Amino acid sequence: MRSLLILRLAALPILILLGLPLAAAANPDDVKESFLTYKTAILTSNGEAAAGVVTQDSRDYFRKLADQALTMDWDGLHQIHISDRLYAMLLRHSLERDRLAAMSGSEVVSYAVEKGWIGKEGADQLQLGNYQVEGDVASGTILRPDGGETSFKMEFVKEEGRWLLDLVALMKLTRAAFDYSIQQTGISEDDFVMLMLEEVSGRKPSPDIWSPPL
Repeated sequence: MRSLLILRLAALPILILLGLPLAAAANPDDVKESFLTYKTAILTSNGEAAAGVVTQDSRDYFRKLADQALTMDWDGLHQIHISDRLYAMLLRHSLERDRLAAMSGSEVVSYAVEKGWIGKEGADQLQLGNYQVEGDVASGTILRPDGGETSFKMEFVKEEGRWLLDLVALMKLTRAAFDYSIQQTGISEDDFVMLMLEEVSGRKPSPDIWSPPL
């Protein structure tokens, strides 16, 4: 009798597992849809839509850029990568202190997209292929214009049942492009930043731009 009870107890976990509903199969089309939503938002400068399809870490990242814009002096700005430095200084150059301080991470992302700061140039040619899904993370390979695969990927994370773009990973991917651009210009990083601030905003920044806003 006791041995029969043990056998029944041993089989219980298997029976429970067999009775559980199967997890839904990962669908790369859902990841592709998220990418296309983001791409359309970038092309149409729809900041709210773009902020709605990026991860929480992405929104936190842009809120951190805003904090850097509000607090960092010349020394602090030169301790972060030039791509982050440029975004922080664009925020400092473009927004009043009180408004920037009050913005959420989502609002900072939205503002940057509306201003065309995030990948608008060339976004119409951006294509992904070879989508890979593993649990709650996924990726899509960036394709060349001829359809061939590059070695670069855009990453996605599933949060609260939705596939969202990891904008932090994408920003880090572009750092090499920033470094290459500076090399090609043959000017210093500081001169490059000042030049970009004027070109993007249409206003020449003052030397005070290197100091936190009062």
